[in-house]
Amino acid sequence: MSRVCSVDSSEVFDDDKSLCPRHMCPLVEAADREPPAPAPGPAPAGVPDRAGVPGPAAGQRTAWSRDHCWYCGHEAAAGNTRCTRMSCGRPLTPPALHIRFAGGEIELREGERVQLGRLGDCQRVFQEYPNVSRAHAVVRVDPDGTAWVEPLTTPNGTFLNDVEIQPALSRRLASGDRIRLARTAEGSITLYER
Repeated sequence: MSRVCSVDSSEVFDDDKSLCPRHMCPLVEAADREPPAPAPGPAPAGVPDRAGVPGPAAGQRTAWSRDHCWYCGHEAAAGNTRCTRMSCGRPLTPPALHIRFAGGEIELREGERVQLGRLGDCQRVFQEYPNVSRAHAVVRVDPDGTAWVEPLTTPNGTFLNDVEIQPALSRRLASGDRIRLARTAEGSITLYER
């Protein structure tokens, strides 16, 4: 039986492979592949404290439960701290911030920050986007769980819910927001309740 990437099932691999070379995640049997998560629909109307950026209210968060894995939805057994589904295996406690791009995912816990772009820790996510700068934007989560995006100076722009953010100006993030680097590197944002 053919195997596919657990993140992106568009490429089929031979049975002798166990890891996706692009996403560095386990391969799963094609028949066992979970259906892809639905694309986020249009965001609800925004609020004024987000400087005119349409989208969810600032600070909006997604609820979760230890009864099911936050990532794949698999039912969790009592006492487990990790998902028992072989293709997942993630901790049952979600990160504070999860961003899903077509090229991969970014997870941050409270007090962490990461530079988005074709260089650095997230380069694997943006390697297919030549118009994304090497250092494009910074995403951070404050110790209290508040998440922010700050664009860096780049010719191709950083957008939050299709509104360009000026460099060096931070914007607060909420669940359901859409972040876009340059023209096509778009990701959906989920902030989890703490």
